[in-house]
Amino acid sequence: MRRIVVLVAAGLMIGLSSVGCDFNMTSNDHTVAEDCDPVSYDLTTPPSRAEVGMEPGKDVVDKSCDAGFETTLALPTEETTALTARRVDADSRSAADPANDPPTTMDVHSVALGPEQAMRVASGIADDVGIDVTPLLAWEQRVEGAGGGDSVDSPFLRTTLGYLTFEMQVQHLGTSGNNYVHLVLSWG
Repeated sequence: MRRIVVLVAAGLMIGLSSVGCDFNMTSNDHTVAEDCDPVSYDLTTPPSRAEVGMEPGKDVVDKSCDAGFETTLALPTEETTALTARRVDADSRSAADPANDPPTTMDVHSVALGPEQAMRVASGIADDVGIDVTPLLAWEQRVEGAGGGDSVDSPFLRTTLGYLTFEMQVQHLGTSGNNYVHLVLSWG
């Protein structure tokens, strides 16, 4: 297993330990859990509602922490990949009965990264799942040549891992200069 870990500045870690992130916010259709604890998702087979933390009657669950949390994905191919996420959503919106059926989609959004970090994280994930990194190299060159304020997104890189469709996109936001790795996993 190749593990990609984004290091967080020591000052942020000290702030995190004193602030804490354990509370839930409920909106009309789902629960958002602010939680900085590491999490692992077993996607070797399609997960149940309980395995992703979906409450009865809800069609989505969100886990988020702006400071980031280590997220590990066990994949159907017996591979594992990991990254520091700021948000993970799982939903059953495309299911026949969204409020009761198992989830069919998971989105994973990384913490804000520098361009080199984003490239390292995305390349490591691509290696883990067998995706060609050539489009990522093109993204990296476009980011280097981007003018102030220009956003640059890689194409979605896709592969099929057993029952699972695995997609990854790397995004550069020109206004902030931040970069994000976005994973979309779907099945069912």
